Amino acid sequence: MRIVIFEDEMHNAERLIQLLHKCNAAIQVVAVITSVEEGIRWLEQQQPVDLMLMDIQLSDGNCFEIFSKTKVRTPIIFTTAYDGFALQAFKVNSIDYLLKPIDPDDLKNALNKYEQFRPANNYTVDISRIAEEFLRRDSARFIGRINNQLIYVKAKDIAWLQFARGTTWATTITNQRVPLDYSLDQIEQLLDKHQFFRINRQFIIQIDAIKKITTYYNSRLILQLAPDVDTDVIISRERVSEFKNWLEGKSESAGG
Repeated sequence: MRIVIFEDEMHNAERLIQLLHKCNAAIQVVAVITSVEEGIRWLEQQQPVDLMLMDIQLSDGNCFEIFSKTKVRTPIIFTTAYDGFALQAFKVNSIDYLLKPIDPDDLKNALNKYEQFRPANNYTVDISRIAEEFLRRDSARFIGRINNQLIYVKAKDIAWLQFARGTTWATTITNQRVPLDYSLDQIEQLLDKHQFFRINRQFIIQIDAIKKITTYYNSRLILQLAPDVDTDVIISRERVSEFKNWLEGKSESAGG
């Protein structure tokens, strides 16, 4: 089996190659692609391979940019650190998706799934649903104003949002605090509901911003976020069950 890997972090690529060879010593990794630009050039050469293992975020952009520039007919297994968006689309339109760090058993199962498709020999890649959902969520941005200067904040850079003193504030993962011209209700509708959760009337949090979860009196939870918040971040008793489901990826309507 000839495989090409799309991965911009070499230690991840090397580990994936080792796992592949443990699954099947006959697997041949013909190339490791690290960027969108390199991927487009490689695909235009039409080198025949049986399968692609493709990370979503490459060094110069996301892999879906590749599909807008060149046709891909090779089966794909996505390898991704994104555990939120459009997972159902992955199931429908790709062989499988693997969450990093990749579990050897998950990889083996994905390869077995590929083998089930292989005899049909008529596999086509319908990437449009995944790309549309990812690009919409990943490119969401919100306008703010600091000292009469308009700025924007990308959703993927937001750690948490807070409504305080009549203003909606976005705090980024680099601890930049930006006032936004939106209500929390408006922003909530535009965010990836697998990545963001509305914990109460004042806060929307991003899953990777959670540092610590502690039980609180009256069956509530209190969160420690990164960057730090200058007030208690409390999940009401009524939202605890939904919050836990969201953490486990069980709730498709989390945050709504």
